[in-house]
Amino acid sequence: MRVVLDTCVLVPSFLRSVLLACARAGFIEPLATPRLLDEWRRSAKTPLQRLESENAARQFLSDFPQAMRPDPLDLRPYWLPDQDDVHILALAVLHHADVIVTHNKKDFPQEVLNDYGIIRMDPDAQLMQLYRRHGSALLEPLRPVLAEVQSAYPQMRPIELWRKAWLPQFGRKFDRL
Repeated sequence: MRVVLDTCVLVPSFLRSVLLACARAGFIEPLATPRLLDEWRRSAKTPLQRLESENAARQFLSDFPQAMRPDPLDLRPYWLPDQDDVHILALAVLHHADVIVTHNKKDFPQEVLNDYGIIRMDPDAQLMQLYRRHGSALLEPLRPVLAEVQSAYPQMRPIELWRKAWLPQFGRKFDRL
C-alpha cells in the first residue's frame, strides 16, 4: 500500500516511529518529496526539535531512498482548501498513492480526494486497516518501538502512550494481544 505521510504525522516522534516501523516491515510504502521533508524540518519550534527533525529526516532518506520523488512542478490541476497542502495531493496522485495519512480532515476533505481516487485516513484508522490485513504480524515490528518509549516513560501504561500518540483504537488492540 502506497502512502503519503502528511507532515502532521511525521512530527510526533512516537507516531512517526510507529508508522515508519510499518514501512520498514513492508506493510506500507511511503512516498515523499524534498518539499515535504523541508516542511517537516520547518515544523520544529525549538532548537532541540530542529535537531530531532533534521536527524529524523536524514534517517528517513537513509531508510527509504526509494520513497523520494521529485517535487511536482505543476500544481494547477489540483485543488484543496489549503493551497499549502496541494503538493501532498499532487504527490499522491502522480505516484499512485492509495492513502494520505493525516489528522487534517479540514484541509483534505474526502469528497475532494474522491475525485482523485485517494483515501484520507488518520493514523489510527491506517493502523487498524493494516492490522485487519496482516494480523499479528503487524505487531512484531512495533514491539521494540513501544518498548523504547516505555523505557523513557516508565510511569505511563502502554495504553496511555498509544492514546497520547492519537492511536487509541490501535492501542487497545495492541494492548489486548
